[in-house]
Amino acid sequence: MWKATKKSLYGISSKTSYKFKLPVPYNKRLCGSSHGWLAKVDSSSKVTLIKLLNPFKDAVSITLPPIYFRDMYRRKSYEYDVHKVVLSTNPTFKPHDYVVVAIYNMRKCLAFLKAGQKNWTYIDDIHHLFTDVIFYKGLVYAVGLWNKIVSFDLSCLKDGRVIPKIVSLKGDDYAHRAYLVKSLEGDLWLVRKFIGYHGDEDDEDNTEPSSGTKRFEVYNLELDVQTGELIQMLKIESLGDNVLFVGDSDSVAVSASYFSNHLQKDSIYYTDDFYGDTPPYPHGPFDMKIYNVKEKKFSQHCPFYHWFKENPPAVWVIPPFQWE
Repeated sequence: MWKATKKSLYGISSKTSYKFKLPVPYNKRLCGSSHGWLAKVDSSSKVTLIKLLNPFKDAVSITLPPIYFRDMYRRKSYEYDVHKVVLSTNPTFKPHDYVVVAIYNMRKCLAFLKAGQKNWTYIDDIHHLFTDVIFYKGLVYAVGLWNKIVSFDLSCLKDGRVIPKIVSLKGDDYAHRAYLVKSLEGDLWLVRKFIGYHGDEDDEDNTEPSSGTKRFEVYNLELDVQTGELIQMLKIESLGDNVLFVGDSDSVAVSASYFSNHLQKDSIYYTDDFYGDTPPYPHGPFDMKIYNVKEKKFSQHCPFYHWFKENPPAVWVIPPFQWE
């Protein structure tokens, strides 16, 4: 029975598997894909080390300083100690002027690192359960599972200080995942993902999928120009020219018209990023589809192979030469 032995690239727009091989083990999870760089937890270290890899530039790598946290917040599998890594810019172009943000440990806390620093700056873990971060208009915004949004001014990062500012307080409406995306028009969007399971009360009415993602909701965040606080959230029923990509990688928007006839309009392309010590899905990371926001329907973007069950989730990779 054939199975994958190397990570490779599959082109969504071309529906083609490329011979280009990524320089990481096929059975190890990636904890991020940002500005063309991949992030993974270094398995050779006894502490939590993140390694950045650039597969498009002679596989050059950057090993970041260790992230320290209490053992009680570690997972059984070290690969999942870091949930997501996001870069402010491409280190290839600005090797001394980029910032790394990591969502780490079981409490999903935040840590920041400026290029050249030897120690991470940690945010007090009273602020936790974050699922996504984004660099937007000179600030970093982070979102949690109950719509809690905070912002960070990184001007004091060189002094090892970052103070969170509350943008939106925690609400009662829980989502299994939340993402922040900068739209093509320059607005900040909140994308919320809801997951269903076999046996849910409404499962009989939910024909696809019966477990995995049930639906997405997208909101435009109207922020106060001076205070940065949230004025209102406006639900979006159509994405216009935006096509969204979300998962363990950067959350991004691309143009449907630019990729005419290759990408579906009004759609969110997503990969499986729901995990824990006990996988919630019995068949591995299968939850990779397209959700049409306007029609509220699902379709496939990548064929599912049986050997997916034995591998970690896929991530979106945007080659930097397309966008920089």
